[in-house]
Amino acid sequence: MTTSTDHLQQARDEYAEYFAIKEALDINVIPLDDRTGLPDEEVFLSELPLVFRMAAELQQRDQTAWQQIRSLGEPGQAILNILTQQNQKLNALLGYLLRYEDDPECRYQAYEYGGAGIGFYSSEPFEPGQLVQLKLFLSAESAAIFGYGEIIDCEQNEDGYQVTVLFRRLREEDQELMVRAALHAQTRLLKKRASERANKP
Repeated sequence: MTTSTDHLQQARDEYAEYFAIKEALDINVIPLDDRTGLPDEEVFLSELPLVFRMAAELQQRDQTAWQQIRSLGEPGQAILNILTQQNQKLNALLGYLLRYEDDPECRYQAYEYGGAGIGFYSSEPFEPGQLVQLKLFLSAESAAIFGYGEIIDCEQNEDGYQVTVLFRRLREEDQELMVRAALHAQTRLLKKRASERANKP
């Protein structure tokens, strides 16, 4: 597969437009052969695993419900506490179901992610310009994302390769979830650092 330098640079610039957090993430990556292009929108949506769609819809409803309850002020806090407990149980079950979509033979470890794409480690090289199918498991969000991406970088290091993927086919609501997940991860990191500083003698 040959990909122009201009195309790759444009893709890298697009990737850099979004914030990305350095955090580990379990993913599945399935390379497409050279004859297989990106599916059109209708085919892509038909491929979306049902449990992924269900998890995303629950995430959206949770966000709306939380905002409405918080607007009640103090009286809404008791309701929010009860719903949070119930939501944790539901998320645990949903996380268990999502794991059935995780194929060990296609599993890789991402080291960063954001609204534009992901970076992951690989023992084997990927070719820039290559298209891949993706499954991203956001355990902290009790959600998972299905999509397609394009390899835009593959850098060798002493442990193997660091591969960068730009999303090429992703639902808008899932891209918003990726952005939100990255921001939540940054909040967790900042709290951890603040706690470490506070505990230093």
